[in-house]
Amino acid sequence: MALKLEIGMYDEAARRGKSFGEWLETYRVEKGEKPSEYFGLTNYERELKRLAYMRKGEEPPLTAFEMELEANDIKAFGLFTDRVEKFFQTADTSVLFPEFIANRVYAGALQASIVPEFVAVTSVITGLDFRKLYLEDTQASRELKRAARGTEFPETQIKAGKQNIALAKYGRAILFDYEVVYSTPINIYAVALQRIGKQIGLDESDALIYALLNGDGNANGLEAEQTKQTATSGAIVKKDIITFAAALPQPYSLNKFVGVKSKMVDYWDALSNMQNPVAQWGQTGMTLPRGFEWDRSIAPSDKLIGVDASQAIGYVTNDAMNLTETERIIAKQQVRTVISKRSGFDIIDPDAIGCLEIDHA
Repeated sequence: MALKLEIGMYDEAARRGKSFGEWLETYRVEKGEKPSEYFGLTNYERELKRLAYMRKGEEPPLTAFEMELEANDIKAFGLFTDRVEKFFQTADTSVLFPEFIANRVYAGALQASIVPEFVAVTSVITGLDFRKLYLEDTQASRELKRAARGTEFPETQIKAGKQNIALAKYGRAILFDYEVVYSTPINIYAVALQRIGKQIGLDESDALIYALLNGDGNANGLEAEQTKQTATSGAIVKKDIITFAAALPQPYSLNKFVGVKSKMVDYWDALSNMQNPVAQWGQTGMTLPRGFEWDRSIAPSDKLIGVDASQAIGYVTNDAMNLTETERIIAKQQVRTVISKRSGFDIIDPDAIGCLEIDHA
């Protein structure tokens, strides 16, 4: 059953610190509808769950937003869709259009991003900056002590970072003219929106790599101790792959890494010279790390950057695509609206970041 929807619901969602789509999951339940499989999840968790279904070749369950589209007989996804004007057939259905814009941009951002592969934890906040916590310790102070009766154990102190992590704002201005797009099939319009989102995903991923290299403002990026060099400058051989995988101290395990295309080609070429590497490495207790090509200027041309993805870095986000001028979009006027999101990165443990330096003196 279709719910009664109003423009002011976007403001209500914002007051609760949620996107409209996330708020709609709760609102449907409050109105007596059965919760979707995404009930109680953040935007980020919801999209990751959908991606997991699709990677297995399965059809994802409907979100509350998609249930509302279905209840209002709007076909917005798939090969054959309605035209954009279908959103504006009633006052209720027009309320769904800004969420469609935000939904497609958000989905595009995740499709192009390597952030989900590298972050250990995601923190959703409503402010503009984040006060991080970290353990003040060294290898020696992390070790547990065998103590006699009555003696005290050593302390590891949890401290706040000296510098707050400011969330960067990513976005684009979109000129929406109803008279221009009303006859466009929704799926064609969605492709343009997803392309905007993909650029946000690229830019966020650049920020992730920058934080791994330089830290989050608290002097905690890649350390010299975890930087290993290839045996021969400019070349990668079998032993370099093993050296890179073993770059981190125990108990860390370097399981994800990123590099520019030319160095990834060299790495994969060296890997191809190993006989049955996955089976052989299984005997060593080491992890064969998974590599990601990132052929953008932020990725160093002479290094591969690796992490223990369960320990190294956190993602801090407002978890929503925010639209200005939402009311004017619903009212079918021409409007220049800005769609944006905020995010930043928190280095959890620099000991979980490693590097293979390929071009060196």
